[in-house]
Amino acid sequence: MTQLGTDIRLNQYGDVSFTADGDLEIANGGALVAQDVRTEIILSPGSCFWAPSFGQGLGDALKGPKDFDVESRLKAAAYNDERVYFDSIKTAQLPDGRYLLSFELFGDVGSEELYFDLKDRDNDLD
Repeated sequence: MTQLGTDIRLNQYGDVSFTADGDLEIANGGALVAQDVRTEIILSPGSCFWAPSFGQGLGDALKGPKDFDVESRLKAAAYNDERVYFDSIKTAQLPDGRYLLSFELFGDVGSEELYFDLKDRDNDLD
């Protein structure tokens, strides 16, 4: 089985998550891969000094032109993660305006789905 890693869990806004008793929450397995992909989607390129090309800038792009290709940015983040099967990456715009990114992971871990609420481009990401 492929080792997918372990790290501190971040909430949807990128802040550290804590348990009810104050300990740091941990993300591992598929949840960690999903967290890493979501982080790459939201961060702007150049915002990580140790990896200047990391980031798809979706949050910043939402303030830009309405013709911004959201699905290509979602796919690019998943393609950049070596723990994701390339052939499994799918995106869709849902009837309610949200975007779905789904992918399968190496190691027979299963699949992950990430949702991004972009129907009101002035609001934060889901």
